[in-house]
Amino acid sequence: MRGLKLRYKIPIIVAIVAVLLISLWFLFKIRTVTVEGNTFFKEDEVAKTYQTSFFQKNVLTNLIYDALGFTKDPPYVREAELSYPSFGELHIKLVEKKILAGVKFSRHYIYFDKDGMVLKTTEEEIKDIPYFETDDVTDFTLYQTLSTGREELLSQMLNMSSRLTYYSIDWDKAVFDTEGHAELHSGKVTVKLGRRSDYDEVISILPDIMKTAKRSGDKGTIDMTNYKAGSTIIFKKDSK
Repeated sequence: MRGLKLRYKIPIIVAIVAVLLISLWFLFKIRTVTVEGNTFFKEDEVAKTYQTSFFQKNVLTNLIYDALGFTKDPPYVREAELSYPSFGELHIKLVEKKILAGVKFSRHYIYFDKDGMVLKTTEEEIKDIPYFETDDVTDFTLYQTLSTGREELLSQMLNMSSRLTYYSIDWDKAVFDTEGHAELHSGKVTVKLGRRSDYDEVISILPDIMKTAKRSGDKGTIDMTNYKAGSTIIFKKDSK
């Protein structure tokens, strides 16, 4: 008799647990996804990348999935924070990788971050993002490190653009010749920076010099190719 009762109890318990789990699944099923901080892709595209797994489609399982470190951020995201405003809602707050500068290659503009990772490619220049001109770019793949024919070129571009950003110097473009010498263009002012692995020394003194040169409103050149600490810097106006 006891065995008969136990035989009926087990299916009932299993059925109750199943009903409970199904109820919880539908109660906490994610129906709304909101995204904050996205600029590279539309909200619905970002939402899809955070719901690729079955476990990411429910608030409870998503919470556990994320806590265990299984959530994978897209390559263009530096960090992301997931929150759950209600039973069926997921909110994604992104901190995207920041475009540092670009490089003009063939008919494309390739924009990369501080590590040289390609974040965006366009056929038209993006306004307000400075870029480099060089013939030494060999290949590019989205979310991969930019490839250059000259080994030191990428590190030169990263070093220069990061230093220009650090010292808050506005620039339009920088041109590298075949020998690796750099020429910086900012408005009407051209600065010859030469070939260096680290541009910090020359760029650190540029803010005041550039301000003075631009104040004149004249078109001209600052030659710092052979600059050494203590050297005299001259802004040479172009002859009219």
